[in-house]
Amino acid sequence: MIKGINHVGIVVKNADEVIGFLRDTFGAEEINRVEFPELQQVSCIVRIGSGCFEIMEPTGPDGAAGKFLETKGGGLHHISLLCDDVSATCDELEGKGLKIVGKMFDRPSKLAFLHPKSGKGILYELAETPSAEVSKE
Repeated sequence: MIKGINHVGIVVKNADEVIGFLRDTFGAEEINRVEFPELQQVSCIVRIGSGCFEIMEPTGPDGAAGKFLETKGGGLHHISLLCDDVSATCDELEGKGLKIVGKMFDRPSKLAFLHPKSGKGILYELAETPSAEVSKE
């Protein structure tokens, strides 16, 4: 079952510049920063009030964030939805004929993605753990 919006993922060229702008302009607070070498990106969770952004900076050209930056110039990458059970939600969505990609069930905070073609052009992330609670895995 979907509980609500977890965060909005944004790909940027320079995370520190964007986070500084969000802090100075909107009072944002960086609450977590994790490097994912296998994904070639750094992800920073930034809280503004009760909401969160995931600011994603590529560390190489071959990861999803790097390819997105190269082809689209950055911007909105995905919307993360918080759910009770990612695996069960994936089963339910696949049962409806939707395509799930990037299943990461072997991590403490399980993730999966609804393919943009199944999501009417939007990439949806399915997550079990609220972004504000995720630590380096």
